[in-house]
Amino acid sequence: MQKTGENFAELCRTHGWKCTPQRLAVYRYIRTRRNHPTVDQVLAEVRVSIPAVTRESVYRILNEFAHAGIIRRLDHFSSARYDTCTGSHLHFICEVCGKITDFPLTGAIEIPPELSGQEVHHTEVRISGVCQTCRTAGKHPVQSGSNNPKKGS
Repeated sequence: MQKTGENFAELCRTHGWKCTPQRLAVYRYIRTRRNHPTVDQVLAEVRVSIPAVTRESVYRILNEFAHAGIIRRLDHFSSARYDTCTGSHLHFICEVCGKITDFPLTGAIEIPPELSGQEVHHTEVRISGVCQTCRTAGKHPVQSGSNNPKKGS
């Protein structure tokens, strides 16, 4: 774990951040996860070691990490999700349980000619459907227009 601390200290110096216990706890958590956690999932884990940490602090730290390119913020879900895989890849999102799975991108993404002259910073491919676990359990997605939409996990 010492190496993580050394990398973290360098990361903080590079971005002009204070090396706080809260920031280190968030960093350690996200660097060991591939589950695209929500801010509340990160908060719950960080509170195990730092009970007084606030949701606002965790949210701010995650957004600082996203702005620095350490993680990627995934919006347009029921709540923001965070991805430690910042390289090109695909996402499969289960419409029932909300699980997000990464898959490698096997080819280049072509930028539509209509965007010629635009400065593109990010492309993302999302495929949605029902995951094998939910299909096996006979679960089905909530239909759009429902008064009780299923929130992602």
